[in-house]
Amino acid sequence: MPAAPHSALLEDLRERIRRIERRPPRRAAFEATGLAEVDGLLPGGGFPRGALSEIAGEPGSGKTALCLAAMARAMGEAGLAAFVDGRGELYPPAAAALGVDLARLLIVRPSPGALREALWAAEALLASGAFEVVAVDVPPPAARRPGEAGPEAMARRLVAAAEKGGTVGLWLAPPWSGAPAAWRVPAAVRLAVTCPEGRPVVRREFARSAPGPEREAGRGA
Repeated sequence: MPAAPHSALLEDLRERIRRIERRPPRRAAFEATGLAEVDGLLPGGGFPRGALSEIAGEPGSGKTALCLAAMARAMGEAGLAAFVDGRGELYPPAAAALGVDLARLLIVRPSPGALREALWAAEALLASGAFEVVAVDVPPPAARRPGEAGPEAMARRLVAAAEKGGTVGLWLAPPWSGAPAAWRVPAAVRLAVTCPEGRPVVRREFARSAPGPEREAGRGA
């Protein structure tokens, strides 16, 4: 990504990160969600640290609820989390109902349509190492302008930032069948969430031609 735009939001985010003086202690390599049906699908029994994990699904499928449940578990009693809400759809009371302490959740809402601003914010948060989990929910990119880095380059920067910060990165995505191939991040783990009969069902993707096993998610997923 080129240099981030000098907006009030980005300057405020820089200042917030600077105020967090401590870096978290050494953490486990995987962060369990607390949902046995989901953790059983994940290598190591949880989402990996220092990497991006993709949670894909339609609106209303339960993918955001799964993300928030995992976030609440990772935050514990003192940890911080961040949510880059590029779509402007995060409902804080719903996050609180799933156990997220809003006093320790940083919600970043970029300007509408400001995808590059959202991705810069996500990169800074992931690399800081100050957050247990950083979730990113942004719309697909519009047409690329001449001289701009493509989606693949942006995604690689996010992966590198997660590795640097040792953070659990959760990338919320549309269903795989409708996601542009160029906009799929190089995720360490990919989960799909569907809601065929009013109850979320989670499966892990191993390859496009070989879907993984399905598990019904518990409450809050």
